[in-house]
Amino acid sequence: MLRRLIYLLLTSAAFYFGITLILRFFADILPLASTEEPQSIWRFEMAFVLTAVQWITLAVAALTALAITALLCNNVRRSGSL
Repeated sequence: MLRRLIYLLLTSAAFYFGITLILRFFADILPLASTEEPQSIWRFEMAFVLTAVQWITLAVAALTALAITALLCNNVRRSGSL
């Protein structure tokens, strides 16, 4: 179980950093109200979707790290030593 959680943590962290690198392509996208000239809508929508996926992968990584910590604390408590 611990090995699968570590794989999940590493995979979600890799996806997070990969999406962060991809989002550098969309760095010039501004909120709709802050621009006077229209932006290409596909770039705006793609930036929105990638940002949403980035937040989801960050949440998965955080929850997996929390589960690993809880599992390790439970194992330490059962064995009676640090």
